[in-house]
Amino acid sequence: MKKKKMLRIFLWTFALGIIIGFAGVYYVFNMPRRNISMENAVYTLNAKLLISEFKKDETSANTKYLDKTISVQGEIKSIRTLDNHSIVFSLEDGMEGVSCTVDSVDVLNNSSKLSQFTKGSTGKFKGRCSGMLMDIQIINCVPE
Repeated sequence: MKKKKMLRIFLWTFALGIIIGFAGVYYVFNMPRRNISMENAVYTLNAKLLISEFKKDETSANTKYLDKTISVQGEIKSIRTLDNHSIVFSLEDGMEGVSCTVDSVDVLNNSSKLSQFTKGSTGKFKGRCSGMLMDIQIINCVPE
């Protein structure tokens, strides 16, 4: 009798854990994404200045810019379309510059503005800074 009660408690606890786990996973994958186009840029700066700040002191630049909405402007050195239909604009230097990634949803919503950008032209993007790898990553970008 006592074993059946323990087994029942274990099964109910296990089932509850599974339900909570699935609810957590569902929430994470269906979380609303930030609408950068509706946010005000905390910082507006030139790509060269942003690059120099990260080169000078990456830790303080991360503290200042990481996960904040910034507006950055610079010369477009390359344009790449990714497999998921996102577009990456490299500003100032293809290897050590600023990469502005426009998600596929924003590519559709801003196709007329994006079609105006060509290699060698000046581009201005607003997005969320996600730090520096080989170049400074600005994600969820929208053209300005």
